[in-house]
Amino acid sequence: MQSDKILATALLLGLAPILAGCNTAGGGGAGGGGGGTTGPTGTLPVTGMGKALAFRAKSTNTSDVNTYTGLPQSSQQLAGAKILDKSAPGGIEFTASADANPDPDNYYKDKGALISASTTDTLEGGTQIAGMTKAEGAVYFENGNFGDPQVSDANSNLSAVGVYNNYKDGVFVEQLVLKHGTTIRYSEAVDGADEAVYAVGFIGDKTMNMPQSAKATYKAFHEGGVSQYDNGTEMAQMGLRGGTVELLADFDNGTVKGGIKDAQLLTYRDGSEVVLNNNITGLAIDANITGSEYAGTAQLVDTAGNGVGTTTYNESLGGFFGDGAAETMAAYVIEGNAELDGANRDYIMSGTFGGVKQ
Repeated sequence: MQSDKILATALLLGLAPILAGCNTAGGGGAGGGGGGTTGPTGTLPVTGMGKALAFRAKSTNTSDVNTYTGLPQSSQQLAGAKILDKSAPGGIEFTASADANPDPDNYYKDKGALISASTTDTLEGGTQIAGMTKAEGAVYFENGNFGDPQVSDANSNLSAVGVYNNYKDGVFVEQLVLKHGTTIRYSEAVDGADEAVYAVGFIGDKTMNMPQSAKATYKAFHEGGVSQYDNGTEMAQMGLRGGTVELLADFDNGTVKGGIKDAQLLTYRDGSEVVLNNNITGLAIDANITGSEYAGTAQLVDTAGNGVGTTTYNESLGGFFGDGAAETMAAYVIEGNAELDGANRDYIMSGTFGGVKQ
């Protein structure tokens, strides 16, 4: 899949609690690969079980009131390129739900919802995740998608992307729609704290009748989560733009490979795009399937698929959703060091994939 917009959400996620980029709804999130149930298409309530990769890092955190809705909102900005605590291998499990809001804010109107997300899992070092309870937000339904909740409250942000509008050279090409799940990005911290928890994942109705053989190609979209590098002075945004986004499942051999290729790793400086490393042209995941889920590694790569730089932590996880693995979703987190903008720089990069079988 070609897209000129892959960079947008990676850059904007750190700048706004709730955003709408190239997709119908964007943001930041935690998510899952477990089973879930929903109401009739396009209606509330929506509930689901999920999985996510989560980590704690240095962060600048603020809380205020949204001038449009009058509701509390928060912002979490990564302030360091080192992961202080992270989820155990295989991620965390969580529950998420969106219920109809009997008295929605006028800003949300018929989209108003009360959104909750919780987990009993902790990170490896004992960090607990507070989650959110009946936060006032919205759920967006489009073309039979699973439902994309968007919400920010005084301490956290949750955003789901299951519908992705793909552009090339500024022209709309196609829309990818996940009908059996949605990717999610999440962040939380108390106002004024110097650390925050960030997570990326997915929820959905997991596949109960997995293919036992053959191969499948999933045309996919990529949503950047928290992706920043230490430029020697401060944390700077970065993200992959352009290229082909595709995941390849080999059910005979039990593997999932793919990701992004033929892209550019960019930052913005003084209103202009800056290529951080011409040798970095994509991101690759390499995972093994167990049941309806898969887990493995993720890394920045060159045109030959070779890893660029080093990583101190890299993990990917994913799952299959719908009848016969009709869709797949995945999440990844990388903590590493690579030549960026002419010098070796530490970075943290995270994101999600959502794909539809071709």
